[in-house]
Amino acid sequence: SDDMLFNVLRELRQSMGALDEYELREPEVKAGDLAFRDVEGFVRFLRTDRGLLAKVHATATIDEECSRCLAPIETPVTVDFAEEYVPMIDANTGAPVHIDESEEEETFRVSDRWELDLREALRQYILMYEPAKPLCRADCAGLCPDCGADMNAGPHECEQPADGRWSALAGLKNETTEGN
Repeated sequence: SDDMLFNVLRELRQSMGALDEYELREPEVKAGDLAFRDVEGFVRFLRTDRGLLAKVHATATIDEECSRCLAPIETPVTVDFAEEYVPMIDANTGAPVHIDESEEEETFRVSDRWELDLREALRQYILMYEPAKPLCRADCAGLCPDCGADMNAGPHECEQPADGRWSALAGLKNETTEGN
């Protein structure tokens, strides 16, 4: 969406150290293979010697699935990052701005139409900050390894009733493991 796209010609024409702040508020953002919702926060643009340092603090919601039971869940994420965006064209002279080939891969650029697009940086940082194994709840029981039933729903057909003769032993085992 356009709210993650900033025309920064004015900011790039300011002197080094100049600071501008904008609110981020977007119901839905698509960035590559990732969609995130309810983006809220702010971006600060600091004029550097080469371009703009974008400092972002934002919260968003991503749709994932529980890593144990595969139920759909909404995961809140908070991202904080700072990335420098280097223009393709010098805002004062109109001359092309070249960067070293070694930097080309890692450097975010301001387009030749003075557009600074936060979506890709947001996508990368959301993927970095999201939980590796999201859970629908801390004590999610997951799926039955035998039949695939959702074990959060309670006992199901393929679970065998416990053999009463072993119950005393099972109680003993729990006491020893908890003592560690």
